Amino acid sequence: MYDAAIESDAHKAAGHHADAHVPRTLVHKAADREVLLSAAQPLADDRFAVWMRWPHDHLLHGRSADGTRDPLIVVETMRQAGIYLSHRHHDVPMDHAFVLHSFEYDLSAPIRDHGNGSDAVLDITVRREPGKPDRFKLTSEAELRVGGRLVGRAGMSWQALAPRHYAVVRHRCAGVPSLADFTAPPADPVPLSPEAVGRDREDAVLIADCPERSGARRLRTDTGHPALFDHESDHVPGMVIVEAFRQAVLVEAAKGAPEGWEPRAMHTTFASFGELDQPVTVSAEPVGDHAYLATARQGERALATARVAGRPASPLAAMAAEAGAAAC
Repeated sequence: MYDAAIESDAHKAAGHHADAHVPRTLVHKAADREVLLSAAQPLADDRFAVWMRWPHDHLLHGRSADGTRDPLIVVETMRQAGIYLSHRHHDVPMDHAFVLHSFEYDLSAPIRDHGNGSDAVLDITVRREPGKPDRFKLTSEAELRVGGRLVGRAGMSWQALAPRHYAVVRHRCAGVPSLADFTAPPADPVPLSPEAVGRDREDAVLIADCPERSGARRLRTDTGHPALFDHESDHVPGMVIVEAFRQAVLVEAAKGAPEGWEPRAMHTTFASFGELDQPVTVSAEPVGDHAYLATARQGERALATARVAGRPASPLAAMAAEAGAAAC
């Protein structure tokens, strides 16, 4: 159980303040503005308190008009926390590449912080699996608290690979996909509207029409995007796929929830690297009440899958859902 007194003492010891942030190199970011962590403090063996530095405004991770955060800020925050703690507390060398295997989060309430994330903290445990000294397989599990209130849980598994090992894995996984469904892909597919995918900027839209494959959308891989491609990558980043899943599910959910829908839980598994020079399709289909299965493919090869669950985003529907959850 998380101890608020420990949080308070560690908070002061870390010298936490809204403008502080961990070094960007330790979360594999090129720009300071993309760093979402402010400070970290050990609580016990493999267990840490990590404080946030969430931006007031951001291409993807800003706050809505009612003060709530996009749920996917949890994904990027956990990703950065895992990388940071791997380097600082599990002795992963700085030249190692991080390969994400799976991620999951489940929010019990909307995320509403003060506006800079200073009142948000992860109680996170990061464990390294036993094995060879030069092999790093790690898992994490965390509780997210905002203003002292538990709002959700998350978990992640990943591997850190030395450059020579990463080169072997990339070569083995870099198969040429079947392009039978892309005999004449459009050079510039028409993107969906920002409103359709829950965004307010055109440069945040990651999916486009896909006339080549019924029921799917084309992934837009803008390698110049300042947030999703903050640093150079030799493959489609996991966060790009996760955001594309979110957008594809929102489009599908709008067919049955015209008042709006928001993702409250996501369990994603990554199966293969996506090549930047080949088209990727993203699809979403309902698998239950307010639940969807999203898949990213390159040709016929599955890159990742996710089960996404949520609830209507209208204020009355959200209040009713939260009241029902509290009553249980």
